[in-house]
Amino acid sequence: MASTLDTDKLRKVRALMDGGKTEGERSAAKGKAEALAARAGLTLKEALSSLDGPDNSPGNFFAGFDDWMEAKEPGYKAEQARRRADREAKRLARCKELLAEYGSREAVFAPTDTEARLRDALASFRDDSMYGYRGFSFSQGPTPEMWQAMREAVAVPDTVHGAWAAHQAHEARQDDRFAFCPDYTPWEWEEAWASALGWLLDNLPSTTAQDMTARLEWLRSIASSENAPCAERFKSLAASLCSDMAALLDRQAQGMSRPDGGSTQAQRRAAVLDLLAMGAGISDREIARRVGCSPQTVGNIRRRAAA
Repeated sequence: MASTLDTDKLRKVRALMDGGKTEGERSAAKGKAEALAARAGLTLKEALSSLDGPDNSPGNFFAGFDDWMEAKEPGYKAEQARRRADREAKRLARCKELLAEYGSREAVFAPTDTEARLRDALASFRDDSMYGYRGFSFSQGPTPEMWQAMREAVAVPDTVHGAWAAHQAHEARQDDRFAFCPDYTPWEWEEAWASALGWLLDNLPSTTAQDMTARLEWLRSIASSENAPCAERFKSLAASLCSDMAALLDRQAQGMSRPDGGSTQAQRRAAVLDLLAMGAGISDREIARRVGCSPQTVGNIRRRAAA
């Protein structure tokens, strides 16, 4: 089992365990080390002791790559060094901004009110044999028991746009922490909250154009992430969006119906604005077809809305 241990990552995490500048950094690093050890079937002590033994890991596939590139493209190493220095300068500048905003490094890593409530509410689900909760899978979302505990502790969003706002707030705080500690490992309650918000964004029904816009932004964000989800995840989200669209068009059709089979100008304008708010690149002609007006009318409404 020890052969599955990610020793390179564990070395970095151990350095943070020993040399982290805040208690939060050191504790988070320890949690990550425990998780890495558990995945390899080891205790933390066994995993750490393996770092001090002979290095039997296979050679780095990329070893010598920089030298090869330098021979092929003189100046390659200098350019890579410049880029690394530029990234580090930007990170340090961001840290300076955050210190002015939060007041201290400790405040950046301190649990938010929501995180503190979740930490306490989910404490009974902690699995002492690993870094996480019993039966919890990030990709599947919290267990029914965890959902109940979370709903009793915090305001869990019940709309797609509400879940998107909560997700953005959570990601912003995590980005701040990663700025100070690039190897920062979220606590298990932070992971549970992120997983819950992701599940809501995938599965809650959209009842307004605002919800659909939020879901499209969510789809855009996960599609552009470094760890893009599998095809099944995209198929599920696509199905949700198709269902959203069908329901919205049905509501529009019902709302615009009049006894004489027509629709009022105000209702048509509202329907056009709803479709424009989706931000899905629908053409004026297609909107006109769906709403029952002329493309010129749609264009006029689009220009007024933009102004």
